[in-house]
Amino acid sequence: MEEIVFILLIVSGAVLVMPIIALVTANLAKRRIAALDTEIQAMREREDRLIRRIEALENTSPSQTTTAAVPPASAPATVAAPPPLEPVFAAPSSVASPAPAVRPPDPQPPATVPAVSPPYSRPPAPPRPRSAPAPGISLEQFMGAKLFAWVGGLALFLGIVFFVKLSIERGWISAELRTAIGFVMGAALVSAGVVIQRRRAYATLAHTLCATGIVVLYGVSFAAHALYHIPPFHHSLVTFGMMALITTAAFLLAVRMEAQVVAVLGMLGGFLTPILCSTGHDNPGGLFGYIALLDIGVLAVARSKRWLHLTALAAAGTIFMQAGWMVKFFHSSHYAMGAATWVPVSVFLGFAVLFALAAWWSRRSEDEDAFPAAAALALCGSALFTAFVFLCFGAITERPTLLYSFVLGINLVVMCLVWLQPRMAKAHAVVVTLTFLHLSEWTVSNLSAALLSQALGIYLVFGLIHSAYAVLWHRRNALVAPFIGWMPVITLLLLLLPVLCLDSVSLLLWPAILLVDLLIIGLAILSGALLPVLVALFLTLLTAAVWLFHLPSHAAGGLGQFLVVVGGFAVLFGGMGSFLARKVPKALYASLLPVSSAVLPFALLIMATLHLGVADPSQVFGLGLLLTLFLLGLVRISGITVLAPTALGCVLALEWAWHGQSFSTERAVTPLLWYAGFYVLFTVFPLVFAKLMAARRLPWIASAASGLGTFGLVYRAVGLTWPNETMGLLPLAFAIAPLLCLVFVLKQHSAENPARLSQLAWFGGVALFFITLIFPVQFEKQWITIGWALEGAALCWLFLRVAHPGLRATGAVLLSAAFVRLALNPAVLQYQVRGGTALLNWELYAYSLCALALFAAARLLAPPHHCWGKINLRSAFCAFGGILLFLLLNIEIADAFTPSGQQSITFDFDGSFARDMTYTIAWALYALALLVIGIWQKNAPTRYAGIGLLAIALLKLFLHDLASIESIYRIGALMVVAVIALAASFLYQRFLTDDRS
Repeated sequence: MEEIVFILLIVSGAVLVMPIIALVTANLAKRRIAALDTEIQAMREREDRLIRRIEALENTSPSQTTTAAVPPASAPATVAAPPPLEPVFAAPSSVASPAPAVRPPDPQPPATVPAVSPPYSRPPAPPRPRSAPAPGISLEQFMGAKLFAWVGGLALFLGIVFFVKLSIERGWISAELRTAIGFVMGAALVSAGVVIQRRRAYATLAHTLCATGIVVLYGVSFAAHALYHIPPFHHSLVTFGMMALITTAAFLLAVRMEAQVVAVLGMLGGFLTPILCSTGHDNPGGLFGYIALLDIGVLAVARSKRWLHLTALAAAGTIFMQAGWMVKFFHSSHYAMGAATWVPVSVFLGFAVLFALAAWWSRRSEDEDAFPAAAALALCGSALFTAFVFLCFGAITERPTLLYSFVLGINLVVMCLVWLQPRMAKAHAVVVTLTFLHLSEWTVSNLSAALLSQALGIYLVFGLIHSAYAVLWHRRNALVAPFIGWMPVITLLLLLLPVLCLDSVSLLLWPAILLVDLLIIGLAILSGALLPVLVALFLTLLTAAVWLFHLPSHAAGGLGQFLVVVGGFAVLFGGMGSFLARKVPKALYASLLPVSSAVLPFALLIMATLHLGVADPSQVFGLGLLLTLFLLGLVRISGITVLAPTALGCVLALEWAWHGQSFSTERAVTPLLWYAGFYVLFTVFPLVFAKLMAARRLPWIASAASGLGTFGLVYRAVGLTWPNETMGLLPLAFAIAPLLCLVFVLKQHSAENPARLSQLAWFGGVALFFITLIFPVQFEKQWITIGWALEGAALCWLFLRVAHPGLRATGAVLLSAAFVRLALNPAVLQYQVRGGTALLNWELYAYSLCALALFAAARLLAPPHHCWGKINLRSAFCAFGGILLFLLLNIEIADAFTPSGQQSITFDFDGSFARDMTYTIAWALYALALLVIGIWQKNAPTRYAGIGLLAIALLKLFLHDLASIESIYRIGALMVVAVIALAASFLYQRFLTDDRS
């Protein structure tokens, strides 16, 4: 059985060797063909240069033309040939040729004739020899020189195998003698190959013999150790030394004979040696020391002979040995415990560094073969895969410094390799992504409060080394600038994970985030890319928001820390955002960055007030005041005026959030002072910088609008804390500031100021709003509607003085809202309890005042100011007013016929002839009034409305009211309606007659 195993081992080795030999030989032939092509091309170029030089010399020879009289016919003329050119190819030299005979002259007087063509012809240039085709490997050459040699080597090998098998079966020779014969035959084959190598014509045969001999020596050494146990080969150390000696000899022969196949076989045998000679005991120093020496030998041979693809084979063998060692000994040798973990770390990282150094050592130019760098990257990939395996062992994950010294060391090796081979730049992105995933997995699964400081240091080192590398890479390779700033953004994502994973986070987190943010801002200044800064702002404040919700409710100390963090980062991003916006104003997100820096911190303050239940708003409002002053200062310095209304909106949102959540009548004075303080700040801001802000719109708009947002807060606080009967004085007080600002703008800003119109419109509109608000505030319910109507009419009046379209639009909206509230809101009739006096009720003044406001607005908006887009406001307001008066007419009739004692008006059209006829006669009279107005104003829509309403009244009369004509009252009612109808007819006829004339 042992003999059969030995034979199978040798045959398997031969089967493995033959394809490798074919591959290596084909590669060598390809390289030789390429070299011959290069040499032929060089020869062609030299030939072309020489031909061009010869032609240039010929073109510069003196001309052979002449101007003379034709000689007599009896005197033959000869012209000497030009001197022969120096031959280049095997072409005949130029010789003199006799001139052709000149024909006798004509019987005219002799005259001077022009020059004639040269009396000789230059011999044509020798034919340009065609270049021989690039030498290739013909089928005949391949079969005769290579295939037969390989087949012969295989036949020789099989013959030896069969002879050994026969001798074993017959018992001719002992195990010791078989081993000796095997060594002798292997050595003989190698020697024969070395001898034959001296004659270059038999190089293929020599390589085949040497390769066969190397395989035989490996096989015999293994058989002596594993099958026969022949002393001294039964000791693994002796066999190991013998096989290492064979490997060394194979490398030396490969270099001397320039035989890649011998190098490949030597390397293959070298990697199989530890497996074949394994004792089953773990000895990482001896094993990987040997593998390192083997790799160094392979790498030296690859660099010396430029067989750089051998480095890939060496890397594959090394990875295979590392994987086998990890599978067999990692658990049994307890490498996950204590200092023993440094052994696998050193093994994997050491070989990655070794192959990286080999890639640098083998590099000659950037276009050099990429096999060494790819081999080193493969070793880095193997090491990084092992780092992911380490995540399964708690004893390793509890020591993040050790684990990430290993991981970041791999990162450094990859960065060096990419620096050597820029074509492999994608490897950097891959290692960054894998490292980020590794850090994320470790953070989510293993991070604890005790390991937080180490984790923060690892995150920062990761971000710093890759950010520095991105900058260097940009300077060297002119990488697109926006990609530089994204490396620290990845670090910010990592810094967010501890807040998500831990119940409480140390304040050490925030200095780390600050360093990363500063790095991002610095890279943005360098590259001009602002999007990473915007993303960093969002991630930083998102981290603060998550941290906020980890704080316990009603935690005063936590609130102070939170406010310090939010305020500091808001000032940082606000200032640097404004600086970057001015530095690169045309960059994307240039204007969005400072605005976001202002808005997002206020969002966090709002969340803090809602989550922590802050009783005293001074801390929160104090930070809000600081941020507001900062933003208004940026408006003053940078001129970004959009920050003024942005700051106002943020402050009002913060105030309303706190007021709705935590306002108490017991502590009403403090918030009222804050409300008033913010109101005064925004009101006086444009006045303080009046000269600078004179031509701006937004600061003045913010000043005017600040009262609108603050009034609701103050009104609620005063109403809850100090209820009184004179609340109408509050809107009057708020009207003072916009009126004073209106006077200031009128006096100080010239008419040529393009912003003056908007300024006057806002201050005038706000002042009118507060003045008209006095009525609904002092009273209630319907007075809100009346206030809207009066405000709308007042804005239309102001529009005639300050032609700002926003005034007209706002007035139209308010008037329309008042109409909808009175005409389409059924609940309006339940605003108050019905009084005891008929007709004199609140509906009378509510509907009539609103209708008068609509008619006044229609009169004010005379052409050409009557249209808002495609809407005719004048006609709409007249229609709204007419409808309100018609509704008031019906409400008063219903109120008059509602039984006393009922709390609300009742509309009923059955059971009372007097009420039904009153409705009919009132509708007819109202229709007649519409006809009169329409005829008087020559307004067709009004006439049409009158005709329609009169038709409805007549239909009601005949179909509903006059069901029977028994009562004298019904006849009287009929007569009244008839008179009204005849009067309408007469008026219409008169109108038509006047119109024709």
